Amino acid sequence: MKVYRLTCATEFKCDGKSCESRCCRDWCVAVDERTREKFSALPESDREEFFRHVTELNGAPVLRLKRSGKCPFLNENFLCRLQLKYGENFLTDVCQSFPRVTYKLDDENFIQTLTLTCPVAAKIILLRSEPLTFEVGEEVGARMIFDFTTKLGKPVAEFLRLQRATIEILQRRELTLNQRLKVLCEFFGETIPAPVDFDTEGNAAALTELFEEIYGANFSVAKRNQLVGIYLANRNEILSSLRKYFAPVAENYLVNEFIMRLYPCAFVGDERFNVRVFVTAWRITEFAAVLRALSQAHISTEDFLELLCALGDKFDHSRGGMEAIKHFAQLHDAEIFYALMIED
Repeated sequence: MKVYRLTCATEFKCDGKSCESRCCRDWCVAVDERTREKFSALPESDREEFFRHVTELNGAPVLRLKRSGKCPFLNENFLCRLQLKYGENFLTDVCQSFPRVTYKLDDENFIQTLTLTCPVAAKIILLRSEPLTFEVGEEVGARMIFDFTTKLGKPVAEFLRLQRATIEILQRRELTLNQRLKVLCEFFGETIPAPVDFDTEGNAAALTELFEEIYGANFSVAKRNQLVGIYLANRNEILSSLRKYFAPVAENYLVNEFIMRLYPCAFVGDERFNVRVFVTAWRITEFAAVLRALSQAHISTEDFLELLCALGDKFDHSRGGMEAIKHFAQLHDAEIFYALMIED
Protein backbone atom coordinates (compact mmCIF):
# COMPACT_ATOMS: atom_id res chain seq x y z
CA MET A 1 0.00 0.00 0.00
CA LYS A 2 1.21 3.51 -0.86
CA VAL A 3 -0.20 6.63 0.77
CA TYR A 4 0.86 9.85 -0.96
CA ARG A 5 0.58 12.75 1.49
CA LEU A 6 1.96 16.06 2.64
CA THR A 7 4.94 15.45 4.90
CA CYS A 8 3.55 17.92 7.42
CA ALA A 9 0.21 16.07 7.63
CA THR A 10 1.76 13.66 10.12
CA GLU A 11 2.38 16.61 12.49
CA PHE A 12 -1.32 17.01 13.22
CA LYS A 13 -2.42 16.39 16.80
CA CYS A 14 -5.92 17.36 17.86
CA ASP A 15 -5.89 20.17 20.41
CA GLY A 16 -9.42 21.29 21.19
CA LYS A 17 -8.29 24.16 23.38
CA SER A 18 -6.49 25.88 20.51
CA CYS A 19 -9.71 26.30 18.50
CA GLU A 20 -12.43 25.60 21.10
CA SER A 21 -13.14 22.33 19.27
CA ARG A 22 -14.77 23.87 16.20
CA CYS A 23 -15.15 20.44 14.62
CA CYS A 24 -17.32 19.31 17.55
CA ARG A 25 -20.19 21.64 16.78
CA ASP A 26 -22.55 22.77 14.04
CA TRP A 27 -22.08 19.86 11.67
CA CYS A 28 -23.55 16.43 11.14
CA VAL A 29 -21.67 13.46 12.64
CA ALA A 30 -22.75 10.17 11.10
CA VAL A 31 -22.77 7.18 13.45
CA ASP A 32 -21.22 4.40 11.36
CA GLU A 33 -21.96 0.70 11.76
CA ARG A 34 -18.62 -0.05 13.40
CA THR A 35 -19.26 2.54 16.12
CA ARG A 36 -22.82 1.32 16.71
CA GLU A 37 -21.58 -2.23 17.18
CA LYS A 38 -18.90 -1.21 19.69
CA PHE A 39 -21.30 0.77 21.86
CA SER A 40 -23.97 -1.91 21.59
CA ALA A 41 -21.54 -4.35 23.23
CA LEU A 42 -20.95 -2.12 26.29
CA PRO A 43 -22.73 -2.52 29.65
CA GLU A 44 -26.27 -1.14 29.67
CA SER A 45 -25.56 2.14 31.45
CA ASP A 46 -22.69 3.03 29.11
CA ARG A 47 -24.69 1.90 26.10
CA GLU A 48 -27.67 4.02 27.11
CA GLU A 49 -25.50 7.09 27.64
CA PHE A 50 -24.38 6.95 24.02
CA PHE A 51 -27.57 5.93 22.21
CA ARG A 52 -29.80 8.52 23.88
CA HIS A 53 -27.87 11.10 21.86
CA VAL A 54 -28.36 9.28 18.54
CA THR A 55 -31.14 10.35 16.18
CA GLU A 56 -31.87 9.93 12.47
CA LEU A 57 -31.35 12.24 9.54
CA ASN A 58 -32.70 11.11 6.17
CA GLY A 59 -32.91 7.59 7.54
CA ALA A 60 -29.28 7.48 8.73
CA PRO A 61 -28.13 7.56 12.39
CA VAL A 62 -26.38 10.77 13.48
CA LEU A 63 -25.47 12.40 16.78
CA ARG A 64 -28.09 14.80 18.15
CA LEU A 65 -26.37 18.10 18.91
CA LYS A 66 -27.24 20.38 21.81
CA ARG A 67 -29.28 23.53 21.18
CA SER A 68 -26.00 25.45 21.28
CA GLY A 69 -24.82 23.35 18.32
CA LYS A 70 -22.18 21.55 20.38
CA CYS A 71 -21.66 17.81 20.44
CA PRO A 72 -23.23 16.31 23.60
CA PHE A 73 -19.93 14.58 24.40
CA LEU A 74 -17.79 17.73 24.36
CA ASN A 75 -16.67 18.62 27.89
CA GLU A 76 -15.79 21.98 29.43
CA ASN A 77 -12.12 21.52 28.51
CA PHE A 78 -13.01 21.07 24.81
CA LEU A 79 -12.19 17.37 24.97
CA CYS A 80 -14.30 14.41 23.86
CA ARG A 81 -15.78 12.46 26.78
CA LEU A 82 -16.09 9.36 24.59
CA GLN A 83 -12.40 9.33 23.78
CA LEU A 84 -11.43 10.08 27.38
CA LYS A 85 -13.59 7.25 28.72
CA TYR A 86 -13.33 4.56 26.04
CA GLY A 87 -10.35 5.48 23.86
CA GLU A 88 -9.93 6.60 20.25
CA ASN A 89 -11.27 3.31 18.86
CA PHE A 90 -14.75 4.29 20.10
CA LEU A 91 -14.85 7.51 18.10
CA THR A 92 -17.03 7.56 15.00
CA ASP A 93 -15.18 7.15 11.71
CA VAL A 94 -15.62 10.83 10.85
CA CYS A 95 -14.39 12.03 14.28
CA GLN A 96 -11.39 9.70 14.21
CA SER A 97 -10.43 10.74 10.69
CA PHE A 98 -11.01 14.51 10.71
CA PRO A 99 -9.25 16.69 9.55
CA ARG A 100 -7.56 14.11 7.34
CA VAL A 101 -9.05 13.77 3.85
CA THR A 102 -8.19 10.39 2.37
CA TYR A 103 -9.01 9.10 -1.11
CA LYS A 104 -8.65 5.60 -2.47
CA LEU A 105 -7.28 5.76 -6.01
CA ASP A 106 -7.10 1.98 -6.43
CA ASP A 107 -6.52 -1.00 -4.15
CA GLU A 108 -2.87 -0.09 -3.64
CA ASN A 109 -2.74 3.70 -3.87
CA PHE A 110 -4.20 6.38 -1.62
CA ILE A 111 -3.78 10.14 -1.39
CA GLN A 112 -4.16 12.11 1.83
CA THR A 113 -4.02 15.69 3.04
CA LEU A 114 -5.66 17.86 5.70
CA THR A 115 -8.77 19.97 5.31
CA LEU A 116 -8.29 23.62 6.20
CA THR A 117 -11.64 23.78 7.99
CA CYS A 118 -9.61 22.70 11.03
CA PRO A 119 -7.68 25.78 12.31
CA VAL A 120 -4.85 23.65 13.68
CA ALA A 121 -4.43 21.85 10.34
CA ALA A 122 -4.63 25.17 8.50
CA LYS A 123 -1.73 26.58 10.50
CA ILE A 124 0.35 23.44 9.97
CA ILE A 125 -0.04 23.68 6.20
CA LEU A 126 -0.35 27.38 5.44
CA LEU A 127 2.20 28.98 7.76
CA ARG A 128 5.25 27.25 6.32
CA SER A 129 7.76 29.54 4.65
CA GLU A 130 9.43 26.71 2.73
CA PRO A 131 7.62 24.88 -0.10
CA LEU A 132 5.44 21.99 1.00
CA THR A 133 7.02 18.56 0.60
CA PHE A 134 5.55 15.10 0.19
CA GLU A 135 6.16 11.57 1.36
CA VAL A 136 4.92 8.07 0.63
CA GLY A 137 3.64 6.17 3.67
CA GLU A 138 2.39 2.63 4.12
CA GLU A 139 -0.50 3.23 6.54
CA VAL A 140 -3.61 5.34 5.95
CA GLY A 141 -4.34 6.03 9.61
CA ALA A 142 -7.79 7.51 9.03
CA ARG A 143 -10.79 5.14 8.97
CA MET A 144 -12.95 7.35 6.76
CA ILE A 145 -11.84 6.88 3.15
CA PHE A 146 -13.53 8.29 0.03
CA ASP A 147 -13.52 5.84 -2.86
CA PHE A 148 -12.41 7.71 -6.00
CA THR A 149 -11.60 4.63 -8.06
CA THR A 150 -14.56 4.96 -10.44
CA LYS A 151 -14.24 8.76 -10.82
CA LEU A 152 -10.54 9.03 -11.59
CA GLY A 153 -10.93 8.50 -15.34
CA LYS A 154 -7.23 7.84 -15.96
CA PRO A 155 -4.46 5.51 -14.76
CA VAL A 156 -3.29 6.28 -11.22
CA ALA A 157 0.30 6.79 -12.39
CA GLU A 158 -0.84 9.46 -14.89
CA PHE A 159 -2.99 11.21 -12.29
CA LEU A 160 -0.10 11.33 -9.82
CA ARG A 161 2.23 12.61 -12.55
CA LEU A 162 -0.16 15.48 -13.29
CA GLN A 163 -0.48 16.35 -9.62
CA ARG A 164 3.30 16.38 -9.19
CA ALA A 165 3.72 18.54 -12.30
CA THR A 166 1.12 21.00 -11.00
CA ILE A 167 2.81 21.25 -7.62
CA GLU A 168 6.11 22.03 -9.34
CA ILE A 169 4.40 24.84 -11.27
CA LEU A 170 2.66 26.28 -8.21
CA GLN A 171 5.94 26.28 -6.29
CA ARG A 172 7.97 28.12 -8.94
CA ARG A 173 8.84 31.09 -6.77
CA GLU A 174 10.82 32.84 -9.50
CA LEU A 175 7.38 33.54 -11.04
CA THR A 176 4.57 35.61 -9.59
CA LEU A 177 1.50 33.69 -8.51
CA ASN A 178 -0.39 35.13 -11.49
CA GLN A 179 2.30 33.87 -13.84
CA ARG A 180 2.16 30.42 -12.25
CA LEU A 181 -1.59 30.21 -12.79
CA LYS A 182 -1.13 31.18 -16.44
CA VAL A 183 1.54 28.49 -16.88
CA LEU A 184 -0.80 26.00 -15.21
CA CYS A 185 -3.64 26.80 -17.62
CA GLU A 186 -1.31 26.39 -20.58
CA PHE A 187 0.07 23.12 -19.20
CA PHE A 188 -3.46 21.73 -19.17
CA GLY A 189 -4.29 22.79 -22.71
CA GLU A 190 -5.72 26.29 -22.45
CA THR A 191 -4.65 28.02 -25.66
CA ILE A 192 -5.43 31.37 -27.27
CA PRO A 193 -4.36 32.51 -30.76
CA ALA A 194 -2.87 35.81 -29.56
CA PRO A 195 -2.08 37.60 -26.28
CA VAL A 196 -5.16 38.93 -24.47
CA ASP A 197 -5.26 42.02 -22.28
CA PHE A 198 -6.62 41.52 -18.78
CA ASP A 199 -10.08 43.11 -18.47
CA THR A 200 -10.05 44.64 -15.00
CA GLU A 201 -13.64 45.88 -15.14
CA GLY A 202 -14.92 42.61 -16.58
CA ASN A 203 -13.03 40.73 -13.88
CA ALA A 204 -14.62 42.83 -11.15
CA ALA A 205 -18.12 42.37 -12.59
CA ALA A 206 -17.67 38.60 -12.98
CA LEU A 207 -16.30 38.14 -9.46
CA THR A 208 -19.06 40.27 -7.93
CA GLU A 209 -21.69 38.11 -9.62
CA LEU A 210 -19.98 34.87 -8.54
CA PHE A 211 -19.56 36.17 -4.99
CA GLU A 212 -23.27 36.99 -4.92
CA GLU A 213 -24.21 33.47 -6.02
CA ILE A 214 -21.84 31.74 -3.61
CA TYR A 215 -23.19 33.67 -0.63
CA GLY A 216 -26.81 33.47 -1.74
CA ALA A 217 -27.15 37.25 -1.80
CA ASN A 218 -29.68 39.13 -3.90
CA PHE A 219 -28.04 42.40 -4.80
CA SER A 220 -29.90 45.15 -6.57
CA VAL A 221 -28.30 46.51 -9.72
CA ALA A 222 -27.22 49.60 -7.76
CA LYS A 223 -25.66 47.49 -5.01
CA ARG A 224 -23.87 45.30 -7.51
CA ASN A 225 -22.48 48.32 -9.37
CA GLN A 226 -21.39 49.88 -6.07
CA LEU A 227 -19.50 46.72 -5.09
CA VAL A 228 -17.80 46.58 -8.49
CA GLY A 229 -16.72 50.19 -8.08
CA ILE A 230 -15.37 49.65 -4.57
CA TYR A 231 -13.40 46.61 -5.71
CA LEU A 232 -11.94 48.41 -8.72
CA ALA A 233 -10.90 51.37 -6.61
CA ASN A 234 -9.01 49.24 -4.10
CA ARG A 235 -8.01 45.96 -5.76
CA ASN A 236 -4.54 46.96 -7.01
CA GLU A 237 -3.30 48.32 -3.69
CA ILE A 238 -4.75 45.56 -1.52
CA LEU A 239 -3.91 42.65 -3.83
CA SER A 240 -0.37 43.95 -4.18
CA SER A 241 -0.03 43.94 -0.39
CA LEU A 242 -1.63 40.51 -0.01
CA ARG A 243 0.57 38.99 -2.69
CA LYS A 244 3.64 40.47 -1.02
CA TYR A 245 2.98 39.52 2.59
CA PHE A 246 1.01 36.29 2.14
CA ALA A 247 2.80 34.75 -0.85
CA PRO A 248 3.81 31.49 0.92
CA VAL A 249 0.35 31.18 2.48
CA ALA A 250 -1.32 31.56 -0.91
CA GLU A 251 1.06 29.08 -2.53
CA ASN A 252 0.52 26.50 0.20
CA TYR A 253 -3.23 26.99 0.02
CA LEU A 254 -3.31 26.39 -3.72
CA VAL A 255 -1.08 23.31 -3.47
CA ASN A 256 -3.28 21.82 -0.77
CA GLU A 257 -6.48 22.66 -2.68
CA PHE A 258 -5.20 20.96 -5.82
CA ILE A 259 -4.39 17.83 -3.86
CA MET A 260 -7.43 17.79 -1.58
CA ARG A 261 -10.02 18.22 -4.33
CA LEU A 262 -8.19 15.80 -6.65
CA TYR A 263 -7.64 18.22 -9.51
CA PRO A 264 -7.44 17.84 -12.49
CA CYS A 265 -10.10 15.11 -11.97
CA ALA A 266 -12.20 16.86 -9.33
CA PHE A 267 -15.26 17.40 -11.53
CA VAL A 268 -16.87 15.85 -14.58
CA GLY A 269 -15.16 17.44 -17.55
CA ASP A 270 -11.72 17.56 -19.09
CA GLU A 271 -8.51 18.69 -17.40
CA ARG A 272 -8.70 22.17 -18.92
CA PHE A 273 -12.16 22.70 -17.42
CA ASN A 274 -11.03 21.49 -14.00
CA VAL A 275 -8.11 23.92 -13.97
CA ARG A 276 -10.44 26.76 -14.99
CA VAL A 277 -12.52 25.95 -11.90
CA PHE A 278 -9.37 25.93 -9.77
CA VAL A 279 -8.22 29.35 -11.06
CA THR A 280 -11.68 30.93 -10.78
CA ALA A 281 -12.06 29.75 -7.18
CA TRP A 282 -8.76 31.44 -6.35
CA ARG A 283 -9.85 34.72 -7.99
CA ILE A 284 -12.98 34.70 -5.83
CA THR A 285 -10.76 34.14 -2.81
CA GLU A 286 -8.74 37.22 -3.72
CA PHE A 287 -11.97 39.18 -4.23
CA ALA A 288 -13.22 38.15 -0.77
CA ALA A 289 -9.84 39.07 0.76
CA VAL A 290 -10.06 42.58 -0.70
CA LEU A 291 -13.53 43.03 0.80
CA ARG A 292 -12.35 41.69 4.17
CA ALA A 293 -9.37 44.05 4.19
CA LEU A 294 -11.63 47.01 3.39
CA SER A 295 -14.14 46.13 6.10
CA GLN A 296 -11.41 45.90 8.75
CA ALA A 297 -8.98 48.53 7.38
CA HIS A 298 -6.35 45.77 7.28
CA ILE A 299 -6.09 41.98 7.17
CA SER A 300 -3.91 40.01 9.56
CA THR A 301 -2.48 36.55 9.07
CA GLU A 302 -5.20 35.14 11.34
CA ASP A 303 -7.85 36.96 9.31
CA PHE A 304 -6.48 35.59 6.05
CA LEU A 305 -6.37 32.02 7.38
CA GLU A 306 -9.91 32.33 8.69
CA LEU A 307 -11.07 33.64 5.31
CA LEU A 308 -9.47 30.72 3.45
CA CYS A 309 -11.12 28.21 5.78
CA ALA A 310 -14.54 29.87 5.57
CA LEU A 311 -14.47 30.14 1.77
CA GLY A 312 -13.59 26.46 1.41
CA ASP A 313 -16.70 25.65 3.42
CA LYS A 314 -18.77 28.00 1.24
CA PHE A 315 -17.52 26.40 -1.96
CA ASP A 316 -18.55 23.00 -0.65
CA HIS A 317 -21.76 23.63 1.22
CA SER A 318 -23.54 26.80 0.09
CA ARG A 319 -26.46 26.47 -2.30
CA GLY A 320 -24.53 28.24 -5.08
CA GLY A 321 -21.02 27.28 -4.07
CA MET A 322 -18.94 25.38 -6.54
CA GLU A 323 -21.82 25.07 -9.02
CA ALA A 324 -21.60 28.78 -9.81
CA ILE A 325 -17.86 28.48 -10.39
CA LYS A 326 -18.26 25.42 -12.61
CA HIS A 327 -20.93 27.19 -14.66
CA PHE A 328 -18.64 30.17 -15.18
CA ALA A 329 -15.79 27.86 -16.25
CA GLN A 330 -18.02 26.25 -18.88
CA LEU A 331 -19.55 29.46 -20.16
CA HIS A 332 -16.70 31.28 -21.87
CA ASP A 333 -14.25 30.55 -24.67
CA ALA A 334 -10.51 30.65 -23.99
CA GLU A 335 -10.06 34.28 -25.04
CA ILE A 336 -12.78 35.60 -22.73
CA PHE A 337 -11.67 33.37 -19.85
CA TYR A 338 -8.12 34.68 -20.15
CA ALA A 339 -9.35 38.29 -20.28
CA LEU A 340 -11.42 37.84 -17.12
CA MET A 341 -9.29 35.51 -14.99
CA ILE A 342 -5.66 35.44 -16.14
CA GLU A 343 -3.83 38.52 -14.92
CA ASP A 344 -0.20 39.16 -15.86
